[in-house]
Amino acid sequence: MNALHGKILNLLLYQLGWFSCLLGAAWGYSLQGAFLASLLTAIHLILVEERRSELRVLLLACLIGVLVDSLQQALGVLRFSGNERWPLRLPLWVFVIWAQFATLFRFTLHWLRGHTLLAALLGAVGGPIAYWSGVRLGAAEFGSNPTLSLVVLAIVWGGVTPLLLHLSHRFNPREGRYRSLAALDNSRARS
Repeated sequence: MNALHGKILNLLLYQLGWFSCLLGAAWGYSLQGAFLASLLTAIHLILVEERRSELRVLLLACLIGVLVDSLQQALGVLRFSGNERWPLRLPLWVFVIWAQFATLFRFTLHWLRGHTLLAALLGAVGGPIAYWSGVRLGAAEFGSNPTLSLVVLAIVWGGVTPLLLHLSHRFNPREGRYRSLAALDNSRARS
């Protein structure tokens, strides 16, 4: 699969996962939305050429993201909609959406490598927009002062985005590539 097709597929898998998580949470199907987004992440991992380094980035992004969003929720910056049957305070879909986000760094967002200030600016603008969209869809709520929530999100995402970009490239500096379907068939035939 050529690089452009890989980037398009990567962005498509991410967007479908993002909508699955947020709409699932907003419509009362947060576990189902998280499950569907997890399947899309699994497809990404099946197709990616260098699975080990990609999996490490996804797990690290989940850890960082869960810490960041747990802290923001504890401080009243925002509150996530979830499922009462899920035993943790932070809903499962939040874990999954962070893994989904991490899939972008070696593919769609690889061009940001070496552009730390631009990555920070993209995070400072894009992060609050994504959360604002989640609030508008009904998957989350801002704290009592929405303007303060957006400012905090801009600061947090202005730091988290370049950090995750750096960690992603530290684990594997090469641009991500997906295997072709023919290559998957050949590897199955050999096993």
